[in-house]
Amino acid sequence: MYKYSDNNENNDIILHDCRADKLLIGEKSISFVFGEGFYVSGKNRNNYNKKLSYTDKSEVIFKILYHTDTDVTVYIFSETDKEDTAIRKSISAKQLAEVVNSGMELEFLYSYKGYQSYIFECWLWSDTEPFHKECVIIISADDVLYNWNVLYAEE
Repeated sequence: MYKYSDNNENNDIILHDCRADKLLIGEKSISFVFGEGFYVSGKNRNNYNKKLSYTDKSEVIFKILYHTDTDVTVYIFSETDKEDTAIRKSISAKQLAEVVNSGMELEFLYSYKGYQSYIFECWLWSDTEPFHKECVIIISADDVLYNWNVLYAEE
């Protein structure tokens, strides 16, 4: 159980440059676990530091509209031999969870929020070549919760 929970309605929780090292799939949810946490701005009502802070181990839970099979779309981009050309491959949320839970990290770069829609541009990091692959995750959800226990002030 987490001490703090926020739906990020004011966009004051930041996933940029944060890496998820575990991904959990439920029938109506997808959860990203951040072993090293994420950032919380000083404007957040739960940020007692009142300046940019980062959390300890944390979790972001998306409450899917219908089912993860239909409401989570994942594209992974692979380079080709041709310059400036990549191949986009679609994988399921379950396959993404298997990749992340087997040791790869999912770094969040950019996020876009719409009505019941969340889009993330990410990198999947590996210890072997190629060391990272670009990916896009599209989630249809009616709610999201950002959970953590401790905040540390950014120095």
